[in-house]
Order: sequence, then C-alpha cells, then structure tokens
Amino acid sequence: MTVGGLTLPSSYSGTTPPPNVDQLGMNQVVAGIGLLVLGLMIVATAVALLANLPRSRPLAVGSSTIGALLAVAAFVYVLGATRNDPILLAALGVAAVAFGGAAFVLARLRN
Repeated sequence: MTVGGLTLPSSYSGTTPPPNVDQLGMNQVVAGIGLLVLGLMIVATAVALLANLPRSRPLAVGSSTIGALLAVAAFVYVLGATRNDPILLAALGVAAVAFGGAAFVLARLRN
C-alpha cells in the first residue's frame, strides 16, 4: 500500500495528472505505514508471549483486539462503498474473527 501511494504520480505517464496528485496517494501511504506498525506489534507481542515474558499476555490481547477492531472498521467501510468487493469483504471478515478469537482465547487462558 505504501509503495502504491508513493508511486501513484508516476502512473499518469502520457496523460495530464490531476492538480492534487501528490495528495491522492497520501491515504495509502498512511494506511500502509499503519499496517506495518500493527504487523510489527503483533509479531513482537507473539514472540514476547512465546518467550514467556512478564506482562506479555495483556499486550498480546491488546494488539489482537486492535487488529480485530480495525478489521471490523474496514469491513464496515468497504461494505458501505457503492462497488464493494466480496473477496475483500470475506478476507476482512476472516481477519476480524481470527483476531477477535485470538484476543478472546488469550484473555481467557490462565497459567
């Protein structure tokens, strides 16, 4: 997503780009960086949980909950679009259930 947003102005070769071409890809860049941070956070909390570090379980629950909430928000956003993509909706639904289930299981487990 980040690369797509950064290279968006070059996709207008041969035609005249819109006057705000530098702002068109900004949402993709911000979303791509946000997904990168979320992915790194989920990997870091999973590694910390596997290493049995103290207080790693609440961080893993929090990162899974954030992932589930973002997937639900994206699902609602895509569902409200005039031309929604059923494959993207299915992927977002699976992600919401997976992250939500992981948060629920991690919150319920006792040592």
